[in-house]
Amino acid sequence: MEYQIHGTTMQTLEIKLVRGETVFSETGCLVSMTPGTNMETRAPGGFGGMLRRAFSGNSIMLNYFHAPHDAESVLFTTRMPGHILPLPLQNYGRIIVQRHAFLCAEADVEFGVEATLNIGRFLGGNGLIFTYMDGHGLGFVSIDGEILHWDLARGESLLVHPGHIAAFSASLDYRVQRMQGVTNMLFGGDGLYMIRLTGPGRLWLHSLTMHNMAHIMQEYLHDGRE
Repeated sequence: MEYQIHGTTMQTLEIKLVRGETVFSETGCLVSMTPGTNMETRAPGGFGGMLRRAFSGNSIMLNYFHAPHDAESVLFTTRMPGHILPLPLQNYGRIIVQRHAFLCAEADVEFGVEATLNIGRFLGGNGLIFTYMDGHGLGFVSIDGEILHWDLARGESLLVHPGHIAAFSASLDYRVQRMQGVTNMLFGGDGLYMIRLTGPGRLWLHSLTMHNMAHIMQEYLHDGRE
């Protein structure tokens, strides 16, 4: 499967398919496709899979694009100004992906819902459920803003605001840590909790968050008053 990433601050992903190749994506990110491409919307995993994806905050259905002939192509876009990150999973292993960050993947990639039973993660702001990608294919993640990444050595830790986490290696240990100091918690403007990620593994971050974007735009929204 060949691909090309177009643009700078609002990127699109063009995937070129040959006969027999299939790619699947979240719903709502399709820009265009060649007329010969077969598209099918379905719910892998049945009703249980639909419920797990709905609970994770992702679309309950997935779109599958199949090429019955050579020289077909599909074009996807990000939901926010940002960048598209290709991840060859054979190089990274299982990747845990923050909800809405998953864009698309080859059909050979295993994609599902990752349960995290630590209630502190809910308080940390990213919910109890993540998605994951696994296998030997190519997956794509949508990063809001610029792509930031760290390689953490064994035992090395980093404290991260939960809203900035895009994806991380499953080998990383993920725990919630309360913000230090009552003044910081109440008036710091960065929430009550931080996430401590401990290596070994790689971490990818959004430089921009939906919450921050909404906060900045709020003062410019017309409230209906003259």
